Amino acid sequence: MKKYLVLAFLVIVGLVIAYLTFIIAAIKIVIGSILLGVAAIALLAVWIMWKIDD
Repeated sequence: MKKYLVLAFLVIVGLVIAYLTFIIAAIKIVIGSILLGVAAIALLAVWIMWKIDD
């Protein structure tokens, strides 16, 4: 009986770690996308300012 409890505990811990890893990766992807958008807007602003000076 103890062996099954340990196995069940390890499976549950593994699932929790996998879930948390997925959530953290999703949060990092969202933050990265937002920062990429900000960088693209900044680059566009610099390009427009550079074109206006001509």
